[in-house]
Amino acid sequence: MAVTTYPSHFSEPWKFSDVVLVVEDQRFHVHRSTLAFWSPVFERMLSAEFKEKDNGEIPLREKKASEFEDMLQMMYPSLEEKLITQRNCYFLFELAHEYQIDSIAQKCVNLMVSMVKNRTENDVLGMLVYAQKYEIKSLISTCIYEARRLTLQQLKGHGKRDQIEPHNYMQITEGIIKRLEEQCIDVKVTCQGKLQQVSQSLYNHGLKKGSGLVGTSGRSYVTSDEYFGYLLYDMDRSGVYCQGLSPVAVLLRELNAKIGSLPSS
Repeated sequence: MAVTTYPSHFSEPWKFSDVVLVVEDQRFHVHRSTLAFWSPVFERMLSAEFKEKDNGEIPLREKKASEFEDMLQMMYPSLEEKLITQRNCYFLFELAHEYQIDSIAQKCVNLMVSMVKNRTENDVLGMLVYAQKYEIKSLISTCIYEARRLTLQQLKGHGKRDQIEPHNYMQITEGIIKRLEEQCIDVKVTCQGKLQQVSQSLYNHGLKKGSGLVGTSGRSYVTSDEYFGYLLYDMDRSGVYCQGLSPVAVLLRELNAKIGSLPSS
């Protein structure tokens, strides 16, 4: 058989290739030295400890030929620069993890972390379960951080919720609760400010229509509650213009009390 410089799919001998890997009946002609350089697992497989060292062919069971070829292309970069993508990063990582090819595994992890951070991977909890399985610390921490953006309903309703390790689940729930508390504080401060403006506007309106409200001239600041108190005395003395503001003051005071019950910083 003629030796080609760059055999298609590693399908024939080339440049002193000296071992054949058999995956799904597909034969990959490769080099022992290259396998051993990249992978300590292959190095042991080809050492004196294993009978495979003297065989011309080494069967690799329970692998997919197309996926294994992708990994080989990364081990032989001069053939073709194989990019790690969302399509292949998972099976490449799993192969690299099995054969202890750290550099390829790390590239896959880097992409997964980027996918979670950039939210191109929508199932952050599913990714967390995957990261737990292989104990990928950087991916676990990234998933936990991003999962804190979820709602409690999204967390509780996820199909893999029960597979999340307890300490990771606790970190996520604590993060979600903290975020909700911060949102409550923000809503509280905003609403209290708006109520202050509304009560002041109503008070000024009452003065202009001549309702006999108590004046606040000379005071630098009047609280919402004080305005509500003044407005309670705005009875229907000037119905030609509008109804009295007393009923509105009661409602605003109740609303202010509800808002005041929200968590504070």
